[in-house]
Amino acid sequence: MKNTPPEKMASSPEKSSTAQELKEQGNRLFLCRKYQEAATCYSKTINRNPSVAVYYTNRTLSLADCKHALELDPHSVKAHFFLCQCHLELENYNEAIGNLQRAYNLAKEQRLNFGDDIPSALRVAKKKRWNSIEEKRINQENKLHAYLTKLILAEKERFLKFRNSSSDGSFLARTKLTNVYLSVCLYAPQCVPPSKLCLCVI
Repeated sequence: MKNTPPEKMASSPEKSSTAQELKEQGNRLFLCRKYQEAATCYSKTINRNPSVAVYYTNRTLSLADCKHALELDPHSVKAHFFLCQCHLELENYNEAIGNLQRAYNLAKEQRLNFGDDIPSALRVAKKKRWNSIEEKRINQENKLHAYLTKLILAEKERFLKFRNSSSDGSFLARTKLTNVYLSVCLYAPQCVPPSKLCLCVI
């Protein structure tokens, strides 16, 4: 049996103790809103002991940190919660909601009390997802409305010119404009109000 040198035996507890002290120092800096200094402390803690999941969740500077924390501890509620925050910043709302739901289920399984923090964050994430979907829908409707209005006005101008240059053009122009109006209504009845289109049918 090999004899372990005394200096190596002493280094292990000291190393662990230093990592814990750095973590606590980082926590104090974080509470004082000195985020950059806190992150530096957490990074030093990770360098000292890279196998502890909570050190990564304390730093939580990036998506990679949270994912690595979950690799070390898949049942970490804190890691899932912080991963949700990262996804929210990146506007990945479905992923954020999935992580929060997982955090909520794990907290129930482990009988951890986080108050309303997780359900509240879940409501915020769902609201942000709904707002994002609604904003996209409105933008698409507005673009379609603008495009169809442009088509209608172009048709109106073209047929008015044709009517003015032809003695029997009035009836033909009215018929063609009516056909355009009907096709637009069938294509997108909600996008172009009939009152606007009727003005085109002269």
